[in-house]
Amino acid sequence: MGVRRRDRWLPPEAFSLSEEARGVVRHEFDPPRPVYAWLQTSDRLIRVDAMALAASDDAVLVEWGSGQAKTSAWIWRTAVKQRRDDESRPPTM
Repeated sequence: MGVRRRDRWLPPEAFSLSEEARGVVRHEFDPPRPVYAWLQTSDRLIRVDAMALAASDDAVLVEWGSGQAKTSAWIWRTAVKQRRDDESRPPTM
């Protein structure tokens, strides 16, 4: 669950893969690519609208949030799905 600090909401911290797990960066995306990403936090899995910044053979560096709440993590490539920049988030069940 997110945390409220002063007058802003901070999303929960997501687990990020170690350098050994993610491997060598093969691609840096300029401009970043819009994606849906599944993130794992200490108490849940959440799906967010994110931007892919870089990728290795097995992992993707994703960034989500905005302003001071913007954060990033390396996650497994299979936890990322491309989306159109103008595509709204599909309903979840």
